[in-house]
Amino acid sequence: MAKTCILLGWLASTIPALDKGTPFKPEPIASYEFKVKLDGVTIAAQAFHTEALAQKAFGKLNPNQYEVLPVLVIIENTRDKAIRVDQMSIQYITPGVGKIDHTPYLELLGRVGPSRPNLGPQPFPIPRRTKKNPFNQPEVEARAWAAKMIGPGETAHGFFYFQTRHTTSSRLYLTGIFEPATNKELYYYEIPFGR
Repeated sequence: MAKTCILLGWLASTIPALDKGTPFKPEPIASYEFKVKLDGVTIAAQAFHTEALAQKAFGKLNPNQYEVLPVLVIIENTRDKAIRVDQMSIQYITPGVGKIDHTPYLELLGRVGPSRPNLGPQPFPIPRRTKKNPFNQPEVEARAWAAKMIGPGETAHGFFYFQTRHTTSSRLYLTGIFEPATNKELYYYEIPFGR
């Protein structure tokens, strides 16, 4: 009986922890306002530029506080053949500013480092204060775009991170989507964030 109580107590304590790691799941692609369909490929995008939106995907972290804009991209392949997205290039274009390439997750980790450089050995151990990188969170890495191929009838999603603030006059520009069999590049895709 005591073992059963201990087991139930352990299960009860792990359930909230398991709930924290719940994967982010986007809405169906048809529900997104900003999307384009061309040649059997539908691409939707949503800028997570508010605290409420950021909380849905990243919990307590709001990347916008650090001048990083997460943009969710969803690609649905309704063609009868797979598409290759491992060489996909994506840019955030703002009038008057120009094109901004996305920042890979590992580069985000390098944005915040120690507050003081390491000057070598000290005669006495002096504790150094270091800033914790806010992007060193499992959610940021796990939700980043990772798909390389999208099969027929399949959908892939993930976030791209841009070092900018969101404006409704901006747009996404995607290239580098290929047919694997022919190595032919599909058209470019442009998704405006305003109407």
